[in-house]
Amino acid sequence: MELPLPPLLSLLLERGVWPRTREEARGQDQRPRVDLGRIQALAPEEDGLYLAPPPFTTVRAEMVKNPSFWREPMADPDGIDPELALILGDFGLGSDAPIVLDYRSGPAQPRVLRLRWSRREGNRWIVAAPDFAAFAAALGLNA
Repeated sequence: MELPLPPLLSLLLERGVWPRTREEARGQDQRPRVDLGRIQALAPEEDGLYLAPPPFTTVRAEMVKNPSFWREPMADPDGIDPELALILGDFGLGSDAPIVLDYRSGPAQPRVLRLRWSRREGNRWIVAAPDFAAFAAALGLNA
């Protein structure tokens, strides 16, 4: 099943606000696309953001390529449906804190989830935004 991209994400890609290629995605560590204050308003414990370029993959596809992370308890595999979670990026190189579109409620308005690390409570998927438009607005990504 192919998961449809939110229209706003397609528009951000078209306008070059969201990285369209691996080449555009490289260098986000040196030239961030999002202000650190906005990142930390969304995820206070994080200090970077990597927006992945298309083609976006599901968590299921990544479980096949990288089972040593995605199938382990640290990735909270029971907290999402791997078939219905499309990876948008993460909170920077080596963070192991992915950001996904969660299509469990349907294809029209997927939520945005992030993997929050916690030694005390265990790592868990939490809602970063109720939909992609709210996520983009929180990050200041304007079309």
